[in-house]
Amino acid sequence: MKKILNRFWEFLMLFIAISLGFFVENYREGLVDRQKEKEIIASFINDLETDIKELDIVIKRREIREVRIDSIIYILNNGLQDMYGKDLYYYARYLPRPAVFWANNTTNEELKYSGNFILIKNQKIIDTLLQYNDNFIFIDFIKEREEYLVRRLFDQINVMFDPMIFDQMNVYDIEFVYPSGNPKINSKNKDVMNIFLSNLHYVKTVNVGQLGLFKRHQKKAKEILSFIKQEYPNVAVNKKK
Repeated sequence: MKKILNRFWEFLMLFIAISLGFFVENYREGLVDRQKEKEIIASFINDLETDIKELDIVIKRREIREVRIDSIIYILNNGLQDMYGKDLYYYARYLPRPAVFWANNTTNEELKYSGNFILIKNQKIIDTLLQYNDNFIFIDFIKEREEYLVRRLFDQINVMFDPMIFDQMNVYDIEFVYPSGNPKINSKNKDVMNIFLSNLHYVKTVNVGQLGLFKRHQKKAKEILSFIKQEYPNVAVNKKK
């Protein structure tokens, strides 16, 4: 009987030790997963804050682009090209340089390919991340459309404007200065001008669409950022350098 009791206690102690080890390991893995979840959320918060700041810059440049395009259309439609040649050259030189938004979706891409979405326990957050990521697809589509329209516009710019004047306007990188004097455009042919204005109209339309899209995207980013911070109030965010 004593041997049976001893064996029972030995089995019981072994069972308890194994069970405790199992629970401790599960608890440790749970802590690790929760820490990884916080790191994912912190990374996504960083992405959102970066996007919001970048969109501030892009939206302002797009609004300036809108004014420049409208100015070109007004000058040419009203036959004022000889009076405002300097402005025409300056505005036209920036036409091939639309402000582009490069979405900072690093976290979303890593989650998509690593399968680490399972670490996020809040399903609403997962749905929000996926929805935000879907917006980039449409943004990229519009970007490609705009690039195509700008390439078409190049042909008319090369006909209407003197490249030597453009060369004098270079300062650094993608910035330009007003040309000296009041340079004239190369062609006043109505057909050439109409083709240019027609292509410019399509570029203007895309710019207006992009501007509206970026504003809505930024608003959405701010809403998501606020929602995530409410759901994860204790997540520490390390600013990316």
